[in-house]
Amino acid sequence: MTRFVEEFSDVLASELAMLVELEVYRDVLRIQGGDFYNEALARSLCESVCMVMIFTPTYFSEAHPYCTREYAAMKEIEARRLEPGAEHRLIIPVVLRNFDQLPDEIRSTRQVYKFEQYFTCDPRLSKNKSFAKEIAGLAQYVAARCRELRELQVDCSGYSMPDEEAARTLAARLTSPPPGFPGREVPRG
Repeated sequence: MTRFVEEFSDVLASELAMLVELEVYRDVLRIQGGDFYNEALARSLCESVCMVMIFTPTYFSEAHPYCTREYAAMKEIEARRLEPGAEHRLIIPVVLRNFDQLPDEIRSTRQVYKFEQYFTCDPRLSKNKSFAKEIAGLAQYVAARCRELRELQVDCSGYSMPDEEAARTLAARLTSPPPGFPGREVPRG
């Protein structure tokens, strides 16, 4: 998956470079296997306009809450920056696998990009016209958020990531199956 994320990020950064003068930040420390959260990561998230969340069924993990912490942090940042009922959001879900396992909290409130048709082993995704077109649309969305929020004054000096325990609690809630309809419970055997 690392190669997919690298190519995805590179293609998105290339598209965005034509639209806005901001860099794409990618958490390479954690992707390389470390679980170290430092002030630089918190600051980078806080200074970001949007977060592209590449979802697979292991994204919200109680055992490895890195992604959940990033999601929780950006959700908090989004709530601070946007007016209640704002039409456009700052967390952009990209579903790489198993859309049906995307938590209802996200699926029912946000438009998502479905990338399930692309394989992480494809040699050059950027050569795939469909992939490139999807990324170009995503870049347009991010650029529009950048233009909307360009006047926003953000102080990230004291920002810190949500703690690991809160992330585990959130992961457990997001990965739990939704409650059944009253009277339609499935009998357990």
